[in-house]
Amino acid sequence: MADRPHDVADLYLSPVVLAADARIEELGRLSKDQLDYEVALESDTPDFTRHLREEALIRAITYLIDRHGWEFSWDPRGLRLSHDAHTLVLGIPALLVEYLEGNPKAPAS
Repeated sequence: MADRPHDVADLYLSPVVLAADARIEELGRLSKDQLDYEVALESDTPDFTRHLREEALIRAITYLIDRHGWEFSWDPRGLRLSHDAHTLVLGIPALLVEYLEGNPKAPAS
């Protein structure tokens, strides 16, 4: 039997997930350079380390999304949303995985 919502944050799971998933899809369609630009613009965070890239990408994904108490973090399978004992993971496109791994840009010709 499925759990029933326990509080307002539980009720907002669907809108938060749908908004985050739409933003992930939108970012996944960009070129590498466009993604770098969007993440830098929306997160205002340098991407020198894996941890900083993770934080910056979460900020870019959740920009203008009211999280309603849901926390975002990284999981080996994608972006994890958590609230109390409830948790789920959204998959992310290869481009976002490459961004997190910090694969170097192709050399300029």
